[in-house]
Amino acid sequence: MKNRASNEHQISKVLKDYNSGKSGLELFDKYGVYGATVYELKDKYKDVATDILAILVNLNEENNRLKTMYTELCLQHRNLKELLKENF
Repeated sequence: MKNRASNEHQISKVLKDYNSGKSGLELFDKYGVYGATVYELKDKYKDVATDILAILVNLNEENNRLKTMYTELCLQHRNLKELLKENF
């Protein structure tokens, strides 16, 4: 989990290891996760089942993809408007 785009499998493994009693140093060595990140994940997903966690993570990934697509389309639209303004 060295990057922000972690999947539900990694998150559930970290939380299972944390709940089984592994120390923060062991989690850092195994996953590269700092203690604060584990606490954030624990607070964020404390009442979430693994199937719901998978859906939530997939929705977040799709949301990020759609935001990027929207930004690219806005830039293309702006460029086309400027091009039309110059020609007419």
